[in-house]
Amino acid sequence: MRFDSVPMPPSVGARPRDPRGYPVPAITPWDGEQPQFALTDYERSANCARERLCSVCNVRMPRGPVWRVVGAAESRAIGEALAAGRPYRNLAATPEGPGHRACMLYASMVCPYLARPNARRGLDAQAPDAMTEHVVRGAVRGELGAVVGFADYEFAVTPSQVLFRFVDVVEFLPHDTADAHLAELRAELARSKG
Repeated sequence: MRFDSVPMPPSVGARPRDPRGYPVPAITPWDGEQPQFALTDYERSANCARERLCSVCNVRMPRGPVWRVVGAAESRAIGEALAAGRPYRNLAATPEGPGHRACMLYASMVCPYLARPNARRGLDAQAPDAMTEHVVRGAVRGELGAVVGFADYEFAVTPSQVLFRFVDVVEFLPHDTADAHLAELRAELARSKG
């Protein structure tokens, strides 16, 4: 699905664009005029965490649930826990911040790496460590991704990175290809207008 055929949340539409027209997420660093989509800016991410700002659109998230897009391993773990009637909590912190439901549904469809199981990363993770050592150039997303809603998040701003943990799954929307979320995104955008 082409990114320009996906309905865009108004707050994402207000974001700066790259030369191709892609909106640039709030946590994305810039190198001159070029956004570095595969990387995360420390200060921008810390600000989003502290101020409860969406990591995609940079607009404050209300108290209550937050969403994020997860890859194959975490999606599988969440699905297995829910199927077994067990709670799920990501005990391993992640550098990936939360956002609004509409923003994460949108991001899951327009980010090539998040949208398709065979998509490959274009760049290595910034300052890889034990948590992100698998995030290397050429890595494949894997068979199952998901947009997941959590009751809330916790965060820590360390001298070198911003880390998030998410608590209590409130919504689990798995996908092989993210265009499966198109109806959900349309309905979410319609709800936000009314």
